[in-house]
Amino acid sequence: MPRHFGVIWAQMSRRLRGLGRELESAHEGNRLYSWGLPAAALLLCFTMLAIAGALSGVPVVEFLPIAIFEALVMAGLFVACMMPAVSPPDDRGDRGPDSDPDPTPPPSDPSVWIRLLADADLGPRSPTDVKEPKPRELAGTRR
Repeated sequence: MPRHFGVIWAQMSRRLRGLGRELESAHEGNRLYSWGLPAAALLLCFTMLAIAGALSGVPVVEFLPIAIFEALVMAGLFVACMMPAVSPPDDRGDRGPDSDPDPTPPPSDPSVWIRLLADADLGPRSPTDVKEPKPRELAGTRR
């Protein structure tokens, strides 16, 4: 188990260093801005949720994990929004016209519909298919 923990810790620290390099390059090396803003969001969100949980009378065991999770999510959103914008590798840059041809619109010729209805073989309706509506009575009236 300690070996797995060491592997996970090394991989996580390597990814955090890479993330730190990307954030610092995006913000011209301003380390305070790059890490201070997400850290402030983490601290502020955790503090607000911890105070709200303590004032509500809920046991610490119930609100503390939620406060930690929500604070980490908010800090992660700050980091994600601060990352430099990059285009996908298959982006053509200018977003010019596509190479696909325009689809042809359906024909507006009414003879197409006539042929479709003729092929449908709809027989004439019998007079027994038509139901006569029943007369409506007002509710609460005497006869």
